Amino acid sequence: MGRKPVRDERRKQILDAVHQCLLEKPFHKTSIKDIACKAGLNHGALHYYFENKEHILLEYIDYTKTHFDKVYNDFLTEAYTEPTVELDSLKYRWALDEVTFHKEYQRIFIEIWAHALYNPNVMKKLKEIYRAWRKTLFLGISNIVESKKEARKISLTIIAMFEGMSLMSSFFSPKDLKYDFDIKDFLKILSTK
Repeated sequence: MGRKPVRDERRKQILDAVHQCLLEKPFHKTSIKDIACKAGLNHGALHYYFENKEHILLEYIDYTKTHFDKVYNDFLTEAYTEPTVELDSLKYRWALDEVTFHKEYQRIFIEIWAHALYNPNVMKKLKEIYRAWRKTLFLGISNIVESKKEARKISLTIIAMFEGMSLMSSFFSPKDLKYDFDIKDFLKILSTK
Protein backbone atom coordinates (compact mmCIF):
# COMPACT_ATOMS: atom_id res chain seq x y z
CA MET A 1 0.00 0.00 0.00
CA GLY A 2 2.89 2.39 0.69
CA ARG A 3 4.33 2.09 -2.83
CA LYS A 4 1.24 3.26 -4.73
CA PRO A 5 1.01 6.69 -3.06
CA VAL A 6 4.74 7.23 -3.69
CA ARG A 7 4.32 6.14 -7.32
CA ASP A 8 1.29 8.40 -7.77
CA GLU A 9 3.13 11.32 -6.18
CA ARG A 10 6.16 10.81 -8.44
CA ARG A 11 3.96 10.67 -11.53
CA LYS A 12 2.23 13.89 -10.46
CA GLN A 13 5.65 15.45 -9.84
CA ILE A 14 6.70 14.50 -13.39
CA LEU A 15 3.47 15.81 -14.92
CA ASP A 16 3.86 19.10 -13.06
CA ALA A 17 7.43 19.25 -14.39
CA VAL A 18 6.16 18.79 -17.97
CA HIS A 19 3.83 21.72 -17.38
CA GLN A 20 6.76 23.89 -16.30
CA CYS A 21 8.90 22.74 -19.23
CA LEU A 22 6.16 23.55 -21.74
CA LEU A 23 6.02 27.10 -20.41
CA GLU A 24 9.69 27.49 -21.31
CA LYS A 25 10.08 25.77 -24.67
CA PRO A 26 8.28 23.61 -27.25
CA PHE A 27 7.71 19.95 -26.50
CA HIS A 28 9.95 18.78 -29.34
CA LYS A 29 12.81 20.76 -27.77
CA THR A 30 12.09 19.48 -24.27
CA SER A 31 14.21 16.48 -23.32
CA ILE A 32 13.67 13.74 -20.76
CA LYS A 33 16.58 15.31 -18.88
CA ASP A 34 14.76 18.68 -18.83
CA ILE A 35 11.64 17.07 -17.40
CA ALA A 36 13.65 15.09 -14.83
CA CYS A 37 15.53 18.21 -13.76
CA LYS A 38 12.27 20.13 -13.21
CA ALA A 39 10.85 17.15 -11.31
CA GLY A 40 13.97 16.89 -9.17
CA LEU A 41 14.59 13.30 -10.31
CA ASN A 42 17.28 11.39 -12.16
CA HIS A 43 16.32 11.16 -15.84
CA GLY A 44 16.59 7.36 -15.68
CA ALA A 45 13.88 7.34 -13.01
CA LEU A 46 11.38 8.79 -15.47
CA HIS A 47 11.44 5.55 -17.44
CA TYR A 48 10.30 3.70 -14.32
CA TYR A 49 7.12 5.80 -14.31
CA PHE A 50 6.62 6.42 -18.06
CA GLU A 51 7.60 4.53 -21.19
CA ASN A 52 8.89 7.57 -23.07
CA LYS A 53 8.51 11.30 -23.55
CA GLU A 54 5.39 10.92 -25.70
CA HIS A 55 3.74 8.82 -23.00
CA ILE A 56 4.46 11.58 -20.50
CA LEU A 57 2.74 14.10 -22.80
CA LEU A 58 -0.29 11.84 -23.27
CA GLU A 59 -0.57 11.42 -19.50
CA TYR A 60 -0.18 15.18 -19.05
CA ILE A 61 -3.13 15.76 -21.39
CA ASP A 62 -5.29 13.37 -19.33
CA TYR A 63 -4.04 14.94 -16.10
CA THR A 64 -5.00 18.40 -17.34
CA LYS A 65 -8.41 17.21 -18.55
CA THR A 66 -9.13 15.65 -15.16
CA HIS A 67 -8.21 18.94 -13.48
CA PHE A 68 -10.50 21.01 -15.71
CA ASP A 69 -13.34 18.48 -15.46
CA LYS A 70 -13.29 18.89 -11.70
CA VAL A 71 -13.09 22.67 -11.88
CA TYR A 72 -15.95 22.75 -14.42
CA ASN A 73 -18.18 20.38 -12.45
CA ASP A 74 -17.58 22.30 -9.23
CA PHE A 75 -18.51 25.50 -11.03
CA LEU A 76 -21.72 24.04 -12.48
CA THR A 77 -22.79 22.70 -9.11
CA GLU A 78 -22.35 26.12 -7.52
CA ALA A 79 -23.66 28.23 -10.42
CA TYR A 80 -26.87 26.41 -11.40
CA THR A 81 -29.36 25.14 -8.91
CA GLU A 82 -32.24 24.57 -11.35
CA PRO A 83 -32.80 24.25 -15.13
CA THR A 84 -33.44 27.37 -17.17
CA VAL A 85 -34.28 28.26 -20.76
CA GLU A 86 -32.78 31.73 -20.53
CA LEU A 87 -29.55 32.08 -22.50
CA ASP A 88 -28.82 35.21 -20.47
CA SER A 89 -28.35 33.00 -17.41
CA LEU A 90 -25.46 31.04 -18.95
CA LYS A 91 -22.42 32.00 -16.91
CA TYR A 92 -19.89 31.86 -19.72
CA ARG A 93 -17.58 34.56 -18.34
CA TRP A 94 -16.21 32.05 -15.82
CA ALA A 95 -15.00 29.75 -18.60
CA LEU A 96 -13.39 32.65 -20.45
CA ASP A 97 -11.51 33.77 -17.36
CA GLU A 98 -10.61 30.38 -15.87
CA VAL A 99 -9.80 28.39 -19.00
CA THR A 100 -9.71 30.33 -22.26
CA PHE A 101 -7.67 33.28 -21.01
CA HIS A 102 -5.53 31.30 -18.56
CA LYS A 103 -2.10 32.36 -19.82
CA GLU A 104 -0.20 29.23 -18.82
CA TYR A 105 -2.68 26.72 -20.19
CA GLN A 106 -3.35 28.77 -23.30
CA ARG A 107 0.34 28.68 -24.21
CA ILE A 108 0.63 24.96 -23.46
CA PHE A 109 -2.56 24.05 -25.35
CA ILE A 110 -1.32 25.80 -28.46
CA GLU A 111 1.93 23.85 -28.22
CA ILE A 112 0.01 20.57 -27.84
CA TRP A 113 -2.27 21.39 -30.80
CA ALA A 114 0.80 22.03 -32.95
CA HIS A 115 2.44 18.81 -31.78
CA ALA A 116 -0.75 16.86 -32.58
CA LEU A 117 -0.50 17.87 -36.24
CA TYR A 118 2.60 15.69 -36.57
CA ASN A 119 1.93 13.00 -34.00
CA PRO A 120 -1.05 10.66 -34.59
CA ASN A 121 -1.08 9.46 -30.96
CA VAL A 122 -1.37 13.00 -29.63
CA MET A 123 -4.01 13.77 -32.29
CA LYS A 124 -6.00 10.70 -31.21
CA LYS A 125 -5.74 11.76 -27.57
CA LEU A 126 -6.94 15.28 -28.35
CA LYS A 127 -9.89 13.92 -30.32
CA GLU A 128 -10.82 11.78 -27.30
CA ILE A 129 -10.52 14.82 -25.06
CA TYR A 130 -12.72 16.96 -27.32
CA ARG A 131 -15.36 14.23 -27.55
CA ALA A 132 -15.36 13.86 -23.77
CA TRP A 133 -15.41 17.64 -23.29
CA ARG A 134 -18.36 17.99 -25.64
CA LYS A 135 -20.21 15.23 -23.81
CA THR A 136 -19.48 16.80 -20.42
CA LEU A 137 -20.50 20.23 -21.64
CA PHE A 138 -23.63 18.81 -23.28
CA LEU A 139 -24.66 17.04 -20.06
CA GLY A 140 -24.16 20.21 -18.06
CA ILE A 141 -26.01 22.39 -20.56
CA SER A 142 -28.79 19.80 -20.83
CA ASN A 143 -29.55 20.54 -17.19
CA ILE A 144 -29.71 24.24 -17.95
CA VAL A 145 -31.42 24.36 -21.37
CA GLU A 146 -34.60 22.34 -21.89
CA SER A 147 -33.99 21.36 -25.54
CA LYS A 148 -31.42 18.58 -26.09
CA LYS A 149 -30.98 19.75 -29.70
CA GLU A 150 -30.13 23.25 -28.47
CA ALA A 151 -27.81 21.80 -25.82
CA ARG A 152 -25.86 19.89 -28.51
CA LYS A 153 -25.53 23.00 -30.68
CA ILE A 154 -24.55 25.18 -27.76
CA SER A 155 -21.94 22.71 -26.46
CA LEU A 156 -20.14 22.40 -29.80
CA THR A 157 -20.35 26.13 -30.43
CA ILE A 158 -18.97 27.00 -27.00
CA ILE A 159 -16.02 24.65 -27.48
CA ALA A 160 -15.26 26.07 -30.93
CA MET A 161 -15.59 29.66 -29.75
CA PHE A 162 -13.56 29.20 -26.60
CA GLU A 163 -10.78 27.40 -28.43
CA GLY A 164 -10.75 30.14 -31.06
CA MET A 165 -10.70 32.76 -28.33
CA SER A 166 -7.81 30.95 -26.68
CA LEU A 167 -5.84 31.06 -29.92
CA MET A 168 -6.72 34.72 -30.50
CA SER A 169 -5.72 35.62 -26.96
CA SER A 170 -2.19 34.51 -27.75
CA PHE A 171 -2.09 37.50 -30.14
CA PHE A 172 -4.36 39.97 -28.34
CA SER A 173 -4.74 40.74 -24.67
CA PRO A 174 -7.65 39.01 -22.93
CA LYS A 175 -8.90 42.46 -21.92
CA ASP A 176 -9.25 43.42 -25.59
CA LEU A 177 -11.11 40.22 -26.41
CA LYS A 178 -13.38 40.05 -23.36
CA TYR A 179 -15.19 43.25 -24.06
CA ASP A 180 -15.59 42.76 -27.81
CA PHE A 181 -17.09 39.31 -27.42
CA ASP A 182 -20.64 38.46 -26.38
CA ILE A 183 -21.47 34.78 -26.43
CA LYS A 184 -25.13 35.40 -25.59
CA ASP A 185 -25.71 37.23 -28.89
CA PHE A 186 -24.00 34.43 -30.76
CA LEU A 187 -26.05 31.76 -28.98
CA LYS A 188 -29.23 33.65 -29.85
CA ILE A 189 -28.23 33.46 -33.52
CA LEU A 190 -27.82 29.70 -33.12
CA SER A 191 -31.26 29.33 -31.60
CA THR A 192 -32.98 30.95 -34.61
CA LYS A 193 -33.99 28.81 -37.56
